[in-house]
Amino acid sequence: MSSKRYLCNLNHFITRAFVLVVSLFTMMQPFDAYSNEDGYQLTKVAQLEHQLISQPNWQQLIANPSNKQQHFIIRESGQVYLIDGDEVNPKAILDMSVFQQKDSSLFKLTAIELHPNFSLRDQAGYGTFYTAHIETVNKNSKTKRLQERADDLQLSFDTVITEWQFSAVNHQKVDVNTKREVLRIGVPDNLMVIKQMSFNPYIKSWNDDFGLLYVALTGNEKWQQPLYSGVILRINPAKFGLRSFRVPANNPYMKNSKVNDAIYLLGGQQIEQFIWPGKNSDHILVSHQYENKYLLSLTDGRNDWRSSAVKHILYQSDDAIHHVLMYQGRQLPLLRSKLLLLSQKEQHWFVDSLAFNLSDNKKSRDEKKPQLVWPITSQQLPTKSQIILSSNHDGEIFLLEKTINVLFRLTQQALANDNVVVDSDINSTIETNSSDNSLFILLLILVLLGTVYYWFKRKGNSVKAIVREQFASLELSESCQQIGLYHRHQSNAETIIDIVNIVSSEIKLNEQCVSVVNGEIDHGFNNEKEQDLRAIFGHEKTDKMVDGKVRQISLLLTDNRKNTYTVCLYMRKGSNRITKKPYVKVINELIDWCWLIGEKINADNTDKRKVKSIVLPKEKAGIKSDKKSTTPLHHQAADIRSETPKMDNTSEALVTDEISSTLKIVNENKHSAEQSGEESSEAHSKVYQNKVINTELVNALEKLVNLKQQGFLTTDEFSKAKEKLLKDLFEK
Repeated sequence: MSSKRYLCNLNHFITRAFVLVVSLFTMMQPFDAYSNEDGYQLTKVAQLEHQLISQPNWQQLIANPSNKQQHFIIRESGQVYLIDGDEVNPKAILDMSVFQQKDSSLFKLTAIELHPNFSLRDQAGYGTFYTAHIETVNKNSKTKRLQERADDLQLSFDTVITEWQFSAVNHQKVDVNTKREVLRIGVPDNLMVIKQMSFNPYIKSWNDDFGLLYVALTGNEKWQQPLYSGVILRINPAKFGLRSFRVPANNPYMKNSKVNDAIYLLGGQQIEQFIWPGKNSDHILVSHQYENKYLLSLTDGRNDWRSSAVKHILYQSDDAIHHVLMYQGRQLPLLRSKLLLLSQKEQHWFVDSLAFNLSDNKKSRDEKKPQLVWPITSQQLPTKSQIILSSNHDGEIFLLEKTINVLFRLTQQALANDNVVVDSDINSTIETNSSDNSLFILLLILVLLGTVYYWFKRKGNSVKAIVREQFASLELSESCQQIGLYHRHQSNAETIIDIVNIVSSEIKLNEQCVSVVNGEIDHGFNNEKEQDLRAIFGHEKTDKMVDGKVRQISLLLTDNRKNTYTVCLYMRKGSNRITKKPYVKVINELIDWCWLIGEKINADNTDKRKVKSIVLPKEKAGIKSDKKSTTPLHHQAADIRSETPKMDNTSEALVTDEISSTLKIVNENKHSAEQSGEESSEAHSKVYQNKVINTELVNALEKLVNLKQQGFLTTDEFSKAKEKLLKDLFEK
């Protein structure tokens, strides 16, 4: 195990041990001995201000499932940017303003959503995403338009859903030629926008409703027409023949001629947000302003809230609910599976949590009230902050502050003694038990550190731990422009890398570098380096794998952002092979990879690979099969005696000398023929004939020696058979 990995694992263990000790210590204290709000803090992730981006006015943040360090973020003016690591790239990956009508007085980008197959190569929907914007009505558009018809309606605006795809070569650039309008909705008010588009995250590709897009179009109680009453639409955005989208056959209003088929929910009025509260439920949780009240309502899509009041209200408030989020992460265990509510009171932000169950009756729901989790102080965020709440694909919480343009992550800090809030009774209790607690904590720390040390030592020697930590395989895309890196037992790529972004490829054998391909002059790839590499691996294979001996082959890739990716392709300890692929197959695939990456990143110093010659079957080449004969050895010895004429006895020492000299002559002939092989075809034929003789001679002599060693041939018989063999070979 390398020192770098050792130190990294040691750091993880020390951190976990410290957190566990602190947690156990706090559990022994009275429940009111600390304040919950001190347990959470904001950790800065990225700065979203840049001198090339003026007045960002960010609208929505969404995580990139292909890369855990990346997010997509949109501006109201129509641009989509990429947040990579700790900063935003100043160049937009998509600028929709270039498609704006020249005579349009309005254009606002309001929402973005990724296809559920966004990160799955060779699947429908790979690299596909959708945007929603509002613009002045475009009468020249041929896209199907949803609208209500009434004499008093003036539909002056269109809210539009558009499909886009990333370039197959560069996953950080959108191919504008893939632009396709899915639908247009004619609206009478420029405040009537699409605030959210979402796919059900719990629906899998084998489910019937996979790929259905839910669209929230905000409305108002003054609009009596169904489409403008505050609706959620449900469509299949995939193109089907001449239709730009389809309507699912199980939509609830298919048989109602007065309601558009695409509508899923009616009468929600000012819909702000919707989420799915559980994976085994058909309900949707809607956050909306309804009759001047802020509600969290449950619906299964068969409700019309225009004529009847909302029945399944989870929570009602007089203050605006700015965002709701169902926390499914693991770093904040006290909040797991709870509904988080972001609200603002007197210019201060608060996060409340609400625990609920879909099976609760109305009385149980009314009794459950949100609990204050975290009042955000003015030291953490400015007083007049504007906040966007989001989560990544691990369910962890991200917070975007729009006034200072900083992306934060919500984390939990260790509790400090000076933040503890106690009263006099609690203080006296703590003083009474402090000595006992201190002794218990000391013993607990000693036991814990001993356990951690033992576990770390055991895990450090485990080759399976190395395979689990590193990537286990890589796969080349059909276009040969990208590779996907997989962890062990994974069917979906954990990371996708564009080959053009790779700057170095290093092969390690037992933690020692044996080959490097990069952009430097001496680090291309050629046939000579291939032979040297095969020789190294061949020599390693001849070493006996005794118990405890480890044989490891790794591929270390470095991209243009200095990110490193280690792929453990082969791992064996003693007689136990941990990885799936055999040694020879791994070597051949590595050689192919070296040629490919050499051509991609250092073509000037990479030779053209020699075409592999077509080898004739051994029988046609005049060489006997090297497969072990199934004939019994004593029968083979009898056959040799019958074919060998009687000759004078020869000593075994003389026979051995003759064999050595014969092999020397054959090898000298082979070397001489190879030197003159490029001069004439006749010499080439001679080399080939010598190769045949050499191979047949070695195989036959091995057979004779084996028979003699096992007692089936005497020294005299062995000598006679050898002389006949040499005579027959050189007469060819």
